[in-house]
Amino acid sequence: MEKYAVPNKLPAEEISILAQRKARIKRDIAQYVRKPLPENRKKKFCKPELFIADYRKAERDSMRIKRNFLKTGVQLKDEGVEHGRLILVFRHRGKFISNKEVMHILAKLGLPYKRRAVLLKLTEGVHAMLKMVEPWIIWGYPNVGTVRELVYKYGLFKPEQGEKGPKKIPIASNKQVEEKFGHLGIICVEDLLHELLTVGKNFDKVTKILHTFELRSPVDGWKTARKGKLRSLGGEAGFRGDEINDFFKRLL
Repeated sequence: MEKYAVPNKLPAEEISILAQRKARIKRDIAQYVRKPLPENRKKKFCKPELFIADYRKAERDSMRIKRNFLKTGVQLKDEGVEHGRLILVFRHRGKFISNKEVMHILAKLGLPYKRRAVLLKLTEGVHAMLKMVEPWIIWGYPNVGTVRELVYKYGLFKPEQGEKGPKKIPIASNKQVEEKFGHLGIICVEDLLHELLTVGKNFDKVTKILHTFELRSPVDGWKTARKGKLRSLGGEAGFRGDEINDFFKRLL
């Protein structure tokens, strides 16, 4: 009868899924830890011609802003623009911009660096700022799939004031979301997505804690048109409406 006896323990293999997940989260967090700056950094020498060229670019930008806004007033006549909706703004060019006014507006929109994207609520004030920095950005209306991929793949939290550690914290679990937004009734990533997509009453509080999305250049590059030329003139920059979702398929 012993040969027909069923063993007490079934044969099994050890699967370390949780260990692998913890290692992946730890690796992602280590990616965003502040790195100490080298003590002896070499300073680059800049030719005078570069300063003159930067000054001329800044002067042209100031003239464009004055021509479009200060003389004729803020005329917001883009077709298909609806205030109060969720928009996705992507800064696709301008690693260094000479014009301080343009840099200030981009920083106010949450786009201080190139290849960054941010979710905003479209108001008249935001629309006016978008028009001023239009040659450097692409913006439009994101759908559910685009916002979901952005949050799940590139979602980051800003550290709280006085908090030590990494300056960017990847969204890795619902527990993190509950710790950050539990007092607002948001306890999981799906609640976070719902608040963003519907532009809810806590939208500003949520986006204030979310970090900008750090993206890359499109998969096929910028071969079809000039980046700084407006979309209405055959370029890449400016308002795209719902077509921005097709563009972000090449980015995500």
